[in-house]
Amino acid sequence: MKKVLALVLAAVMVLSMAACQQASSPAAETKTQETAAPAAAETTADAFVPPPAEPPAGAAAATMPTASGKKVVIGTLANWVGLPAWYAYAEGYYEEVGLDVEIVNFGSQGTLVNEAMAADECDIAVSGMASVYALSTGMYTYIGDGCLTISGESLYARPDSDIYATGPDANGVYGSAETLKDVTILGPMNTTAQMNAIAYMQYFGYSSDEFTFTNLDYSSSLAAFESGEGDLIAVNPTYAAYLEADGYVKVADFTQISTQDIIDAVYCQNEMIEERPEDVELFLYCYYKACADMLANQDNRVAVAYKWYVDEGLNYTEQDVIDEVSLKSYFTLDTVDSGDYKLGDFMRFAGEFLLANDKITSEDLDNVNASIDNTYISRVKEWAKN
Repeated sequence: MKKVLALVLAAVMVLSMAACQQASSPAAETKTQETAAPAAAETTADAFVPPPAEPPAGAAAATMPTASGKKVVIGTLANWVGLPAWYAYAEGYYEEVGLDVEIVNFGSQGTLVNEAMAADECDIAVSGMASVYALSTGMYTYIGDGCLTISGESLYARPDSDIYATGPDANGVYGSAETLKDVTILGPMNTTAQMNAIAYMQYFGYSSDEFTFTNLDYSSSLAAFESGEGDLIAVNPTYAAYLEADGYVKVADFTQISTQDIIDAVYCQNEMIEERPEDVELFLYCYYKACADMLANQDNRVAVAYKWYVDEGLNYTEQDVIDEVSLKSYFTLDTVDSGDYKLGDFMRFAGEFLLANDKITSEDLDNVNASIDNTYISRVKEWAKN
C-alpha cells in the first residue's frame, strides 16, 4: 500500500511541476512545450487518493505588476472598437495602476492602425478585422478579444432594386443568383464590410472574384451610393443608421449569412512582450475593467462614448449611441477566453476565410494562428482575483 501511495504522490508531483512550469512561461503559442506523460501506477478499487497538494509554505500569490514607467501608445478607432480603451482613459483606470497612456485615433480605418503599428508608432492596437493582415506578418502578438458584434454589419440596396424585389428567404436574406449577376458592391477593403460582401455573395453561389468590390472608405462609399454608383453597399452600424434614415433597405446582416461572431482585436508589438510584459498586463486589466463597467453602467457608457465621438468630429446623436448599445457588447475578465469564446477565435476564422478567398497565403495564416497568446490574459485573471 505504501508503494502504491508513493507512486501516486510522485505522479501528482510530476504533474504539478509540469503545470507550474507551463503557467509561468511567457512564451507565445508558436513555441512548443515538452510535457512528460506520468507513469501509470497500479491501483486497487479502494486505493487511497491523496488530496490536491497545498502550495509550498511561503509561496506568494500572484500580484499586480508594477508599470515600467514608459509611455504606452495605443492606436485605435474612434468608435465602439476603441471605446473601452478610451473609457479606461476617461475614467482614470490607467492612472490608477501607474500606466502613462497616450491614445491615438485613426478614424474608422483599421488599415491606418496597421500602418502605424508597422511604423512602430504605436505599442498596442485595438482595432477591427484589418488586424488579421497585421497579424499575418508575424510581427505582433494577439493578447485580447475586443468588441463583440451582436448585429449591424449589413448590406443595403435601393428600395426599387431587383435584389430587394426578390423578397426575403427563410433566413431573412434578400437576393438571388440571377439578380446578383455582375453586381458591384461598395465598401472599404480589408474590413468586416468586405468580408460581409464576400460571405453574402457566397451565400448565393458566387466566389470573391465573380463580383466587383469597389474600395472606398465608409463615408465615400455612402456618398457614391447615394449618387447612384454601385448596386449594394456594405457598412457598419453607424452608416447603416444613415442609410435607414435615407430610405435604403437592408438585404442582409452578417449574422444571417455566417455562424461566426465578429470580434475585434487587441494586439501588441512583439517587443512589448519581450521588454514590457508588465505594461501589457496592466493595459489588459484596465481594458477589461472598462468593459465590465460599461456593461454594468450603460448610462455612463453612453455619456462617455457620446462625448468622445463628438470630440472626435463624428456626426453622432445621443440616440445613435443608445442604439449602438444594442448592437455592440464586450468581454470582461470573467468571460474573455472562456466558454464558447476562446481567445482569437474570430482572427482564426477571418484568416481561414481570407485564405479560402485567396486574400492571404497559408504562411500568413500560420502567422495569424501563431500570434494568438492567452498567457497575458491568464496572468491578469490570476492576480486580479487576489
